[in-house]
Amino acid sequence: MNIVPASTKLVRLISARSDVSEAIDAWSMLQAFSDNPSTRYFFAMMVVSYGRPFFENYRVGRIQCDYPNFPDFTDEEMNMRHRRMIDLRNKFMAHSSAEGTRIMVVPPGVINPITGTSIDQYDLNIGKRTFHRPNYASWLIEVAYEFKGRLETDIRSLMGTELAGVSTNQPFELKTGYEDFSWTE
Repeated sequence: MNIVPASTKLVRLISARSDVSEAIDAWSMLQAFSDNPSTRYFFAMMVVSYGRPFFENYRVGRIQCDYPNFPDFTDEEMNMRHRRMIDLRNKFMAHSSAEGTRIMVVPPGVINPITGTSIDQYDLNIGKRTFHRPNYASWLIEVAYEFKGRLETDIRSLMGTELAGVSTNQPFELKTGYEDFSWTE
């Protein structure tokens, strides 16, 4: 298979499209298993995948390199959906946040209201905000569909420019300029 060099920009846009597609796939799984308590994991995958392009990606960079004013939808509600997805990612899904954490300290000898028992040392009840049945996910995912459409248009345009003159009578790999995955030492 032939390998054709690609610009970092093209790789970044294609990577972002892949991430947003994973968010949409997770949304599809969330819908398919809507009665299952495990849907919270699909919701987390949806939110984390959508957010990936907006943060530093190893050797690819942030999508803001190409969309410096994003979110810049003409529909302000789409801009809000994007901000909500990023808040969910940063404060609950991909990172821990004090905003989503509650801690109850149970002193030695005091009955723990959760377990109904007491112990001879400090005990903790820790609550993390979770999203078991996020009925607003259908509202949020619309921003992923919109962003994916923009990425697809821009990728096609960029490929038309960068790949002009490349023989397209067979599949070929885009060379990213980096080695394959290796573990961090």
